[in-house]
Amino acid sequence: MTTLTLEQIRSRPDFKYSTRLFYKTNTWRVALYQPPWRGFNEPQDKIELQDIWYRNRCISDYLKNNEECGFKIRADRNYFVYLKRPNIVKWLIENYNDQIVEINGPVNTKHQDILLNDLTVVTRPKLWYKKFRYKIMSTRYGEHEHEIFEEMQEFCLDSFEHGTYKLNDTFRITSKAHQMKMNQLFSRVPNKLNGQPLSSTYNQNWQRFHRHGPYTATGSIYLENHDDVVTLHMIFKKYITKTLKVVTLDEL
Repeated sequence: MTTLTLEQIRSRPDFKYSTRLFYKTNTWRVALYQPPWRGFNEPQDKIELQDIWYRNRCISDYLKNNEECGFKIRADRNYFVYLKRPNIVKWLIENYNDQIVEINGPVNTKHQDILLNDLTVVTRPKLWYKKFRYKIMSTRYGEHEHEIFEEMQEFCLDSFEHGTYKLNDTFRITSKAHQMKMNQLFSRVPNKLNGQPLSSTYNQNWQRFHRHGPYTATGSIYLENHDDVVTLHMIFKKYITKTLKVVTLDEL
């Protein structure tokens, strides 16, 4: 049988490029058809289940005997095989091509190196909002921790040029001004249907979300300039939980 090349794998209609590592170390994922394990009553259904079970066992045994770099298997809506190298992908195609649902992998060697060597880099067709290469994220818990979002927003407003950054909606809904506005709305504005305050119309969880924001909130700041990323890290380093950089497909 002719050995498949990586170009042939990537030209398949079921191939999709990866934007991240799988389980932190695997650059490839192959999804194979997996029937539901329940609800099959006909004899032919049981035969299919037996065939799939045998296939999965064969794949598992082959990987244990031939994949020295490590692998991971997960049986879910599909049968997922996670790999560090593409050679096993070729073997899966050669032996189970008609059962493959999707293949995920890096676009090229450079892309693979980026995924492996820098976990803060993501690949996308375009920059965020077509202009921002960087994203700084801060996940905070509870109203007291949310207060840092207002400081970060004010710092961006005072320090960065308009249009060179963008804040996600978390900064708005966790602000004191928004919470005050919601408290006034729920306590004073009557419902047009029955004349009662809105606070008697909506359940407590819905009210709490709009009055205080979610308990766990992630503020994201999108940036054009790397210097601005460095500046935010200098000022708010202990509050930043993740920093991402986009490498677009045409840059690979």
